[in-house]
Amino acid sequence: MDESYQAWQDALAEEFFGRQHAGHPTLFYVDDDVEQEFRHGYGLDEPLARCVGRFLRLGTAEPYSALEEYRWRRRRQDKQGVPAFLPLLACSVIAASRMVNDRNHAATAYHARFSELLTGDEKQLGSQHYEPVSRMWQVLASWQHSQRGAHGLCTLPAPADLPSNRSMIGFAQSQALLSGADRSFLPKLFRSLREHGTTWPLPGDALLAQIEIRGMEQHLSKNFRNALQEDEFRPVLAKLIGNYAAAWDGSDELVPTGVTRAELVVRLDAGRLSWVARLRSTEQPEGIALANGVVLERLGDSSYYDVTGLPAPSAETLGKGIRRDGDGLVLSRPASSVLVLARDDVLGVWAGTDGFRPGEAHVVLAAPAARRDVQRLLDRAATSGRSADTGKLAWVPQGWSLHKPVVFDDTVTLRKALQEIQGTVSLLQPPAQFKLRLEGGLKLAPSLDPRLYLRGGEPHVVLPDTAQGTDPLLVDGEERSELRTAVAAGRPVPLAVLRLEPGRHTVSYAGATVEFATVDQAVVEPKADRVCGFAVADGVASAAPSLLDERTLPTAITGADCTGGAFPETAAAMELCRRDADEVLFAADDGRLWTLRAPEQPDWWTGRLPDTPAPLRFEADFHGIGGWLLERRNGRWKGRPVNPGTPKPRSTGNPQAWARAVLSAQQASAEPTWAAYVQAAKELDR
Repeated sequence: MDESYQAWQDALAEEFFGRQHAGHPTLFYVDDDVEQEFRHGYGLDEPLARCVGRFLRLGTAEPYSALEEYRWRRRRQDKQGVPAFLPLLACSVIAASRMVNDRNHAATAYHARFSELLTGDEKQLGSQHYEPVSRMWQVLASWQHSQRGAHGLCTLPAPADLPSNRSMIGFAQSQALLSGADRSFLPKLFRSLREHGTTWPLPGDALLAQIEIRGMEQHLSKNFRNALQEDEFRPVLAKLIGNYAAAWDGSDELVPTGVTRAELVVRLDAGRLSWVARLRSTEQPEGIALANGVVLERLGDSSYYDVTGLPAPSAETLGKGIRRDGDGLVLSRPASSVLVLARDDVLGVWAGTDGFRPGEAHVVLAAPAARRDVQRLLDRAATSGRSADTGKLAWVPQGWSLHKPVVFDDTVTLRKALQEIQGTVSLLQPPAQFKLRLEGGLKLAPSLDPRLYLRGGEPHVVLPDTAQGTDPLLVDGEERSELRTAVAAGRPVPLAVLRLEPGRHTVSYAGATVEFATVDQAVVEPKADRVCGFAVADGVASAAPSLLDERTLPTAITGADCTGGAFPETAAAMELCRRDADEVLFAADDGRLWTLRAPEQPDWWTGRLPDTPAPLRFEADFHGIGGWLLERRNGRWKGRPVNPGTPKPRSTGNPQAWARAVLSAQQASAEPTWAAYVQAAKELDR
């Protein structure tokens, strides 16, 4: 591949999947006019189609193999980067944008246009060659989902959403349905429709019907109008415009590209609804100030932020939406008549989610206008939580109904029910799955082998959305009866129940295969890109550790090299910390301060021990150090000593941070040793 192809790849990646799209629905829209703008705007000398066409292996069974090989070479260099076949996919969208009746082709003749674009001959590339391009689209969608919206929210339809006669070309067509002018018009369209409706957002089918009733299609592009007339492709258009409606926050325009969108998420904790913000951008500042006294403070090293200065979630703020603007950032939540909460692994509490998660528990709140649709969905598909909770809970928005815990064990039944019910709930589809993949499990040494698991901690297998439950799932070439129920229901399939022998294993479904290995134990050689230790000069070790380079490493003291050192033998102290604590700190007597975080519970644990409740505590070991363990719950601090000595916070660490923590928790204990810590903190704070 030459520099011109890479230049096109870089330009397309920056334009459509750059950081400026964080939190925004992203269409990979390219037509002839956009291609011309790219050539002038990015200084690209060679036309896109000619650049791609030079690397096709025409006359072979795999004409795109050179492009696929280049993508794999780039992936080895940058595993998180945008897949390096964007120029080819852009050409496939250009071909879709040309699908209108003309003198030479019918509107449905896609492959002739694609072949003519790349080769100049409409018969060089046929439908029999196109399957690799379809796979590339699914790889792109999976990559976007793996980035959690940091490079734009995926607008590609799931394979199951495409009509059978468009199962390959439908991905490219979906990106050619809404032009830039169409997307600019959408807020006006949504505002006009919302003024006459009681439930928002409207599902895609209802939006399309309203567009036709009001004659608004005349304001939209030809590709949109053509898709509107196609019965088989209309559901894809409905889902696409429905997703845009769900992301619209009620303002006069969609959040402009280049302005980061922070999403407001509802949190349920200790019987109270509150706001947190989720920032999908790769840049995560510690604090953000917005207009009218709204402040975001980052929660640990996560992408979530605590929000102050906003009215609490209520029937009004949930039903009408909320938005605040800042410098290069918009904080918003669109209006919605249904709120779905699920357990959030990062926050450790119930939090709003974009869609139902099969097999997991949910809390579902519905406004009066959506109550009937929610009840119909639960009656058809829910395993539990069908009856409304009639208890008068203070945190439930006034007039809204409550269902809990709502569980959907059968994914196939859930998807069918969501498609049949015309209401806001139809937007709560489970996350799209584009390929057979492994999920969870207890991994060993991911740096050596990313698919090496401890025996008994095997992963789950997630089936693609195209799965109908009729094809057999083969493990090492055999169908296993223990897995049939989960396969038929479309749920993640647990492999731990099979009690597989150690070794390499294969899982196959509908022509796709994934591999993994299990072992009883593994000896892992430590591998470090950067080494920290004590540099030695003239036989004397430095007083403080530092990062070592090639010059200082050969003579430095590293790892367990403690030659000539004498250390007192001290036993480790083990303490149990609460998982549900809002904050856990350890204030050492030498002035150091640590934040203790609960380790995540592995997915395979619940699968193997379904009747075991989640533990309330986690262990923390303290080796040769003394101090106080502090826990904050419901705004109150409690503390207990761990081999405490006389506090000497001036000796090391960060005395100011230590003092602030101790003073904020000064009511944690009445013991005299803790009083000495508080006194030392007050002296530092003077």
